[in-house]
Amino acid sequence: MGLDQPSTSQRGNISVAQRPGHQSRLILAWLLPAKRNQTIIADTPYFQVLLEEEWDNIWQTPDDYLGWTLEWVRQCKRVLKKDGLLYIFGQLGKREHVWLHTCSMLAKEMQFHDMIIWNRAVGYNERYDSFTPQYEMVLVLRHQANTKPYFDKDAVRLSYDEDKIQSYLQDKRYKDKESRERHLRKGKYATNILRVPSLKGTSKEKIGHPSQKPIALINQLISASTKKGDYVLDPFLGSGTTAASAQTLGRKWLGIESNAEYVKALDQKGIVDIISVPEFSLD
Repeated sequence: MGLDQPSTSQRGNISVAQRPGHQSRLILAWLLPAKRNQTIIADTPYFQVLLEEEWDNIWQTPDDYLGWTLEWVRQCKRVLKKDGLLYIFGQLGKREHVWLHTCSMLAKEMQFHDMIIWNRAVGYNERYDSFTPQYEMVLVLRHQANTKPYFDKDAVRLSYDEDKIQSYLQDKRYKDKESRERHLRKGKYATNILRVPSLKGTSKEKIGHPSQKPIALINQLISASTKKGDYVLDPFLGSGTTAASAQTLGRKWLGIESNAEYVKALDQKGIVDIISVPEFSLD
């Protein structure tokens, strides 16, 4: 079955929805041109971490999940620009071997770039036999070892509070106080441990998605990895946080989501321009 490729709106924002089945790779293969997206942010199903959610439990075995993961990552690699970055969220939970195998497998498919730790600020009561988990991981991949990705560290500097600035200015090792103050007021570079509190049930951002990420977290990934006007792809759009962030920051976005209820909820974020595409095969 053939499909005409949709044209973007003036803002370049399209959300693609299909029926359940997690066949995101099919949409990627048919609808998206190669090497178009500067950054891809994938908050993928974890595999049997959220046991009450059907979409996290449709694979019979870890090998099934790993095989599916490899397929959609290969499509992401195809549509990622040469200097782009692919961010993949994951967490250990009680089935840590699956995420670790995922990271190992994908680091062979693409070049490992970084492992970001998202410090959720509060723990979640997932384990009784170890320390309470408080973080998730973000695997960052680029095309090849010899490719230099676009990354703007200045875009994600963290401001010092005034007391801290005044304290640092008292350091007698620095003779040029004006230069030192200019440097301090630029803020410090963000580390690869990003402390952003997870969303509570009362948060105004919450729209009912069980693994919704804070927009403050996604803002940092997009701000550092793209320029205004660049395309950002989210192959598992979910609550639409990536789209909302990209839209606010002046980036174009494309999203793929298989759950019709989540697609309807995107309207709460002011995200429109939705194209619904039925499930189809490559035959």
